[in-house]
Amino acid sequence: MPKIAAPTVAEHRANIQTKLVDAAEEILRAGEPDRLTAATVANAAGIARNSIYRYVESVDDLRGMVLSRYMPDWLANVADAIAVVDDPAERLVVWAATNLRESARSGHGWMMVMGRGDMSDATEKVMELAHAQMRDVLSRAWSELLDDPARARVAAGLTGGIMQAGFRQLDSGGNVDIIVEVTCKAVRGLVAGVVAGQ
Repeated sequence: MPKIAAPTVAEHRANIQTKLVDAAEEILRAGEPDRLTAATVANAAGIARNSIYRYVESVDDLRGMVLSRYMPDWLANVADAIAVVDDPAERLVVWAATNLRESARSGHGWMMVMGRGDMSDATEKVMELAHAQMRDVLSRAWSELLDDPARARVAAGLTGGIMQAGFRQLDSGGNVDIIVEVTCKAVRGLVAGVVAGQ
């Protein structure tokens, strides 16, 4: 039996997985996704390169494991924030503000780097779940605001575009409070203009 550095094999395995995910996160946060290799991650975790596959199926699965550290709380916080808002227009504003705050808390740009190029099934599943939940909020709110499904789809897409611009501002180091304020005003303006014109 291999030497373990924990009271049980399960704890040892969990400790090593945590070290691997920590190492992967550090590399990804540094904006160096090309450095996410078995050798680099295994070395940072203090294990032999060929031992890494005892703990993860692929190095790319580490991307999904890193995302899984942040996405559940992020999505839960957004869901909690909008759950108490009955008005669909205000729900869109709260949705935007909460997503921006969550992005500022955990980072966004370094996570989005993981969504570029080929992804393992595990990583793609985490990314798609997050994006699907975000799209669902937009779709529902706009469907409540507009009778025409085609107009609702366009409006939801434009709201997503406003959010992407807000995320880019955060990623470039902009002031969080100003970005939240201006983004929320932009969403309110979009809602007022589109609803009034239907």
